[in-house]
Amino acid sequence: MGTKTSLNIREFLKKILNSKKPLQEIDSIENPNLAALLRRKYLEEKLGISLSATGSSILDFSELEGKQSYKPVGAAQIPITIIGPLSIDGSYVNGNKYIPLASIYPALMKTVELGKDLLENTRIKPRLLRCWIRIFTATMKPTRDSCKIVEKFINNLYPESRVRLLCYGRGGGHIIHTVIIGEEKPCKTIHSLLGSNIFNELVEQLPIIDSPILTPYLAVDYNIRGEILKSQMDKNNIKPEYFIETYNAVEDLKPIDNSINPVILGSISSLYTALGVKPEYGLRTEIRQYMLYTRFRKILLEISSRITIPTIIRTDELSIMNRELAKLLEPEGLSPFTLSDIVASVIMATYTGILGIIARDIEV
Repeated sequence: MGTKTSLNIREFLKKILNSKKPLQEIDSIENPNLAALLRRKYLEEKLGISLSATGSSILDFSELEGKQSYKPVGAAQIPITIIGPLSIDGSYVNGNKYIPLASIYPALMKTVELGKDLLENTRIKPRLLRCWIRIFTATMKPTRDSCKIVEKFINNLYPESRVRLLCYGRGGGHIIHTVIIGEEKPCKTIHSLLGSNIFNELVEQLPIIDSPILTPYLAVDYNIRGEILKSQMDKNNIKPEYFIETYNAVEDLKPIDNSINPVILGSISSLYTALGVKPEYGLRTEIRQYMLYTRFRKILLEISSRITIPTIIRTDELSIMNRELAKLLEPEGLSPFTLSDIVASVIMATYTGILGIIARDIEV
C-alpha cells in the first residue's frame, strides 16, 4: 500500500516538473496535505535543497486550510517559553496565570522573565477604561451605507445602549468606510455583542473584504498598574536608584530612538503566535505613556495603552499546539476580553523587565 502511494507521488512529481506552471498545477489538488508534500518535493528537486525538517510537522493542513495556512510546504517550529505565574487582578482575568510566548529571541524572554520576578508578591492591575470596535467596509454603492446598517442593528438589539457610533468615509466617492462603535467601561454592550453569534450576523450584512487592513478588530483602552517591592529588587540584585535612573534615561531616549515600543510589541506578538492569534493585531497596539512613582518600600509603575485584539477567537480554527497552550488560561479561557487582560499584564512584565535588566547589568 505504502509502495504504491510512493510510486504515485513520484509519477505525479515527474509530471509536475515537466509542467509549464507546476505550482499552479499543485494548487488544484484537493488534499491540502498532499499538496504541501508535492510543493516541498518540487522545490527540493528544482533548487537542489532539502526541506525535510520543514516537512516534519504534525500539523494537519486539511484542518487549517484557510484558517492558519495558505499553500503550505510544511511548518516552522518556534520555541515556546512559559512565563509565570503572573498574578493578575483584571476585569476578566483574576489569579495566577502561566503565559506562553513563542519566540526566537532569548534576550526578550529573559527580560520578560525578570519582569515577572520583580512583580512577584504583587498583582498586576489592568483597569479597562473604554472599548472600541472598528469595522471597515469597501463599497461604491451609496445605498450600502455601513453606518446606517450598524446603527439600525445596534438600536434594534440594544435600544437602551449608550454606545457611541463614529463614521468615516461616507459619501464623496470614498471606497473604504469605517464604523467605530465606542463604549465606556464596563463595555457591557460590546461584551454582549462579541460574546455570541450576534456580531457575525452584523458582519454578514456589511460589504467586508477579506483583507488584512480591513479586518474588524476590538481595541481596549487600559490603565495598567504594577508594584515592585524594593525587597524583590534586592533579591534580583537591582538597586532602586538605578531602576529609577534607567526609567529617566529611557524616557530621555524616546525623542531619538523609541525602541522600547517595538520590543514590547514583540512580546505581544510572541503571545499571539503561541495562542494562534494573528500577530498583526498585536502590532496595532499603542503604548501611550509610561509613569513611575516612588514610595518608601516600593516603586509603582503605570502604563497607558490601547490594546488591539480580534473581535472573535475561534478555537476550532486553532492548531493542536495553540489549543494546548490556550488551556494555560483556564478557567477564563480564550476570548477577546480575557486576552486583553493577559496582553496588558504582558506589557507590564516586559516594561518592568526592560528597566530591570538595564538597572541590574549597568556598568558602574
